[in-house]
Amino acid sequence: MNSDFLNRPLWQQYLFCILLPVIIFIIGYLFFIHDINKQSDEQQKVYQTKLSKIKSLQSRLNHYQFEQNSSLTIINQNEFAQYIERNHLVLNGFKHYQTDETINWDIELNGNFIDFMNLISELNKDYYYLDFRDLKIIKQESYLQIIFTLLFKGKIE
Repeated sequence: MNSDFLNRPLWQQYLFCILLPVIIFIIGYLFFIHDINKQSDEQQKVYQTKLSKIKSLQSRLNHYQFEQNSSLTIINQNEFAQYIERNHLVLNGFKHYQTDETINWDIELNGNFIDFMNLISELNKDYYYLDFRDLKIIKQESYLQIIFTLLFKGKIE
């Protein structure tokens, strides 16, 4: 074993024995720090992506709620008749009268309760404004008699 390491001065041997592990430790530590920084950057990008997706979905939800609240329209007699026919209900009575501030429709329908609920859900889904007053449901032999008043504020065309 011919090594010139042992022939060097003692301070060089200690410096080499201490400096080499310290340099290896520092290089390993820097790689470790770099890896942690890279992972944190990736996690931050994922967080930002998810945050932007949440904001986008939240804005879509707010837009949908705003549209639903602001785009309510008032139904006219012909459209209401089409909805009644489409939901297999029979219009038994219709009375239209107007006061100074409101317009009232007294409506009497015959049919099944499920058809009446389908009528209401369709009108709600299509963003029609409905203000029900005096809802009465009377059971007849083979059908229900549904009597209610629709109240509208202002003028209807």
